[in-house]
Amino acid sequence: MIGLTLGVPWVIGLEEAGVSLAQSEQVVEVTIKDYKFVTKQGPLRLGVPTVIKVRNEDALRHDFGSTMFEGLHTRIERDGVIVYGRGLGGVFLDSKRDAVLRFDMSRPGRHEFRCSIHPNMGGELLLLSTEAV
Repeated sequence: MIGLTLGVPWVIGLEEAGVSLAQSEQVVEVTIKDYKFVTKQGPLRLGVPTVIKVRNEDALRHDFGSTMFEGLHTRIERDGVIVYGRGLGGVFLDSKRDAVLRFDMSRPGRHEFRCSIHPNMGGELLLLSTEAV
C-alpha cells in the first residue's frame, strides 16, 4: 500500500512537469473533410507504438476502417469509451467527432483505409522497411 501511495504523486509530478510517459509514440493525424481523408504524418517505423487521430469535419457520418489492424491488438478511444482487442477494423464517426486508434506498426507496406459508407473515399499510409547498409 505504501509503494502505491508514494508512486502516484511521482507519476503525477512527471506529467505536470511536461514529461510525457509515452514519448516513443508516432502520431498520424487524419482529417475527414469534403469526402476526403487528409493525412498528416512523419516517417513511420516498424514496431513502434502508433497513434492515429481521426477527426470528421464533414456534416455526414463516415467510417475509418483498414485491414492494417487485422490480427493486431488495437485500442479505439471514442466519446469516452475505450474498446480494445484483435480484429477491430476501424471506427464510425458522426459529424464533428473524433477518435484515437492505438496499435504497434508491425507490417511494412502500403496500408489502405476507407469509408464503408462512401466507397469512393480512400487513403493510405506507407510504411517502408529499410536496412542500414
